[in-house]
Amino acid sequence: LWAVLRIDGMTSFKVVLLVLFTLLSVWIALSFWLTCLGTYCLWNGKGTPHGGDENTAARGDVSRARTALLFPIHNEDTARVFAGIQAIHESVTEAGALERFDCFVLSDSTDPRCWIAEELRWDALRRELGAEARLFYRHRSRNMHRKCGNIRDFCENWGARYDYMVVFDADSLMTGETLLELTRRMDADPRAALIQVPPQSVGRASLFARMQQFAGSVYGPVHAAGLAFLFGADGNYWGHNAIIRVQPFMRHCGLPDLPGRAPLGGEILSHDFVEAALLRKAGWKVLMAVDLAGSYEEPPPSIIDHLKRDRRWCEGNLQHIRLLFAAGFRAASRMHFATGVMSYLSAPLLLLLLTFGSLEAYQIVHIAPVTYVGRYPILAFPKSYAGALIALIVATATLLYGPKLLAYLVLARDPEALAAHGGAGKAALSIALEAVFSTLLAPVLILSHSGFVLSILLGQGAAWGAQQRYDRRPSWLSIVRLFAPHTIFAMAMVAGALRYIPGSYWLLPLLAGLALSIPLVYLTSVAEIGLWARRCGLFVIPSETQGLPILRRVREVMSARAAGGPVALRGDGFGMESIPRLIEDRTVAKLHLALLRDAPAAEDDRRQSPALLEIARRGELAAVTSKGWSALLSDPSSVAALHRRQRGSPSMPIRG
Repeated sequence: LWAVLRIDGMTSFKVVLLVLFTLLSVWIALSFWLTCLGTYCLWNGKGTPHGGDENTAARGDVSRARTALLFPIHNEDTARVFAGIQAIHESVTEAGALERFDCFVLSDSTDPRCWIAEELRWDALRRELGAEARLFYRHRSRNMHRKCGNIRDFCENWGARYDYMVVFDADSLMTGETLLELTRRMDADPRAALIQVPPQSVGRASLFARMQQFAGSVYGPVHAAGLAFLFGADGNYWGHNAIIRVQPFMRHCGLPDLPGRAPLGGEILSHDFVEAALLRKAGWKVLMAVDLAGSYEEPPPSIIDHLKRDRRWCEGNLQHIRLLFAAGFRAASRMHFATGVMSYLSAPLLLLLLTFGSLEAYQIVHIAPVTYVGRYPILAFPKSYAGALIALIVATATLLYGPKLLAYLVLARDPEALAAHGGAGKAALSIALEAVFSTLLAPVLILSHSGFVLSILLGQGAAWGAQQRYDRRPSWLSIVRLFAPHTIFAMAMVAGALRYIPGSYWLLPLLAGLALSIPLVYLTSVAEIGLWARRCGLFVIPSETQGLPILRRVREVMSARAAGGPVALRGDGFGMESIPRLIEDRTVAKLHLALLRDAPAAEDDRRQSPALLEIARRGELAAVTSKGWSALLSDPSSVAALHRRQRGSPSMPIRG
C-alpha cells in the first residue's frame, strides 16, 4: 500500500490511511498465522481433536479429587437447563465416577416465574435421580456482579469443599468421559489452574446456525491448535466448559471494580479473560485441551441473536483497554486482551479505512490531467500502480480465505472426519458457500459493531438478559426496523461512489451484504432452509452424521416433559397472575420456604414486603409487578402470610 500511495508523494492524509491499514493487516494476519501454526501441529500429529496427551494419567485411573459442576443461570428456560443437567449427570454415571461430582444450580434469575419454575424443576429432578445425585440449588436475591459474582458467591460459601470446579453455560454440555479426563489432567499437573476445552457448536437447525456450526467444526480445531501451540501455558479462558482449580481461583481471581462509571468503568463484564490473566500473573498454568472432544454449546439461532450477544461482549471486551497496561500481567495475557479489544474495535477502524480510501480515490480521480505555468502546459503522466494493487488484493485475499483452504486440507487428511462433514465434494461446497456468506455478512457486522463501539463510548450500557436458546424466525417488522439503516447506508454509499468516483465498481461487493441485509437475515433464520441444506448434505457436522448421545438425551428428556412424562411440571410457562396459585399449593410453599431459609431477603425487599403483601391480600394481583413479586417471594414471612391467606380463602382451595 505504501508503494501505491507514495507515487505522487506522501501526505498526512495518506499516512493516516497507511496506519489504519497496517493495524487491520496485523489483525487479520494474526488469525492467518494462527491457522498456519494449527495446520502445522495437526499435520504433524502434534495435537489432534481426538488424540491423547502425554501428561495425562492412565485412562483407568479415577481422580480422587472432588469436583463441583456449576450451572449459573439467569432467567433461562428451565426445561432446557435441567434437561442438560440430567443428560450430563447420566453421562457421568455411565463413566463410573458419580461420587466424585456434585451439581450446583446457581440461580441469578430476576423473573419470579423463572425462579419458581427452577425450584420445581430442581425438586422434581432431585427426586427422580435420587439422593446419590447430590444436586443442589441456590437462588441469590441480589445478583451483584452478574455471573462473576454468582461464581464468587459459590466459592465463598462452598468452594473450600472442592478441589476443582467446572463452569457451564445454560446451553453447555460435557460428556462424563471428558469430565473425568479433565480431572485426571489436573491431578497430573499440580501447577495447572485452568484447562479450557474448546466447545463445539451443535443442536441448531436455522441456516445461519448451521453455517456457524460447520465453520466451528472445520475451522475451529485448526485455529485452537494454533492458539495452544503459540501460547502454551499462557492460554485463555472463555467463561465456560473449563475445569478450574478452586483454591488458586479463590486466592487470585477476586475482581475489583474498574475506576469510573459504566460502561467502561464499574464491574468487569468479560471476567474470564481477566481471571485467566490473574492466574498467570500468580504463576499458575492456563492450558487449552485442544485434543479433547465431548464439549458442546449451542450457537445463536439468527443474526439478530448473534448481534445481541455481541453487544454484551463488545462492552466487556472494550473494558480490557484499561487493563492492557496494568502492572504485573504477562505479555501473553496482554495479547489476549488486545485480541479481545480488536475483535470489536477493528470494525470502526475498517469503516474509517474505507472512508479514507474512498476519499483518496476521489482525489486521484480528480487530479487535473494538465496544468499551466504561464502560457506553457505541463502534462500529467500518471504512473500505473496496477501491479502493486493486484499484489495487495491477492495478499489480502490470501490472509482472509487462506485459513479456510488450510482447514479443508487438514480435514481431507482424515477420511472419517471428511465423511462426517458430508464427504470431499459436499464439504468443499459447504466451505465455498460459507465463504460467500461470511463475505456478505462481514459489512453487516462491521456497521453493527461500529454502532456498538460508538454507543459504548457515549456511555450507553448493555442490558443483561437471557439468550435465545431455540430456533426462531424473527418477524419481518423487527428485521426491517433493525437493518433498514444498513440498507440505507449501502444505497447512499453506492450512489455517492458512482456519482463522484467513476470506476469505483470495486466497492459494490463490499456493499452487497449491507444492501441485502434484510433478506439475508430473514432467510438465514429460517429453520426449514437449514433443514433443506442438511438434506442436501451441506453444512453437516459429526454430531448429525455420527450421532451425539448426550444431545439426543437432552431432546428426549425435553420431549418427555413436554408430553407430560414423569417429571412434567405444572409450573412451566405460567403467567404473573399464577404465582399466588403456586403459593397456595402446600407442597410448593413448603419447598420455597425451605429454600429461603439459607437465602435471607435483602433489606430493601423486607421493606417492600408489607405494602406488597397488603396489595396481594386485597386481591389486587395485577398491581404487583414482576419486581414486586420477586421482593415478596424473597421474604419468608410474607410468603408464609400469603400462603395462610390463600389457604383460608374459599375461592382458592389448597392443592397437594
